[in-house]
Amino acid sequence: MEQSKSYTEKKACEPLYEHESQKIYPSHFVKALRDAGINKGDIVFVHSRVSAFGKLLAFDKHFLMQSLVNSIKDAVGDNGTIIMPAFSYSFDKNEAFDANNTKSTVGALTEFFRKQPGVIRTTHPNHSVAIWGSNSHELSNIGKGTFDENSIFGKLHKLNGKIIFFGAPFQSCTFIHYIEQMHKVPYRCMRKFRGKVITNGREHDEEITFYYKYSVFFSSFSSFEKRLLEKGIIKNVQVGAGNIMAVGCKGLFDEGYNLLDKDIFFFLKNNPAIFGIFNKLSYPFLRYFPLPIRVLDKAAAKLLSR
Repeated sequence: MEQSKSYTEKKACEPLYEHESQKIYPSHFVKALRDAGINKGDIVFVHSRVSAFGKLLAFDKHFLMQSLVNSIKDAVGDNGTIIMPAFSYSFDKNEAFDANNTKSTVGALTEFFRKQPGVIRTTHPNHSVAIWGSNSHELSNIGKGTFDENSIFGKLHKLNGKIIFFGAPFQSCTFIHYIEQMHKVPYRCMRKFRGKVITNGREHDEEITFYYKYSVFFSSFSSFEKRLLEKGIIKNVQVGAGNIMAVGCKGLFDEGYNLLDKDIFFFLKNNPAIFGIFNKLSYPFLRYFPLPIRVLDKAAAKLLSR
């Protein structure tokens, strides 16, 4: 049996996808990233969905994944940094977390990326990330809070990184929960999670904090996305059947924080109107007497877990 060609042999001549009779090559992704505002030396956090761009033509999975990763590396250059979520939600599932072996649950590209040479994975048992590039050691030094200033999202904000939606919808933007925590939105509360973390084969106890959203509220970021597009804060470039979007963390944070100043429930589902009415009526309870909300939360969590 003939062995698969190496990535370098395939790179220039083999398409990855096809959409409306147009073939899509790695170079299309590099150009789209540049058009979306990604520059050499950038620090980027990448949400991905590799099925978004059209009919798959690259059936060698390793070649496809390596091509997509290399297109992002080409865009940020040797002095850039790439971060991908490698979320496992291990403590949520009462499982031990092992940075070397616990799989990412947020997409095929993230699982491929975390296992690549030169990639560092953080040890956060629920929201770990995989990091490659010049800032990897600085960015991997994070605390136990999921969305605080010393989290990966706080560091992204401080360093004015950029968030890329590589075929993924804007609804996947985890950074928004960092904005919510910095603003202290009332429909979330701080919770502690405890469990086991395995480091180099040794198991130890760990505790993290998470800004938990009561289960009777539902996130919706569509209005925020529309606002960002209208104001030119986020850029959107079509690639085949999908899109690549990119936004700077500082602009994203400032716009989101200002919108919460005007409407503390802006990041929640407010339509149909019944959701908006419930959100508004819940406000005094959330601020001054949260017990009824906590009771509803427990009841809703039980129903959702069935």
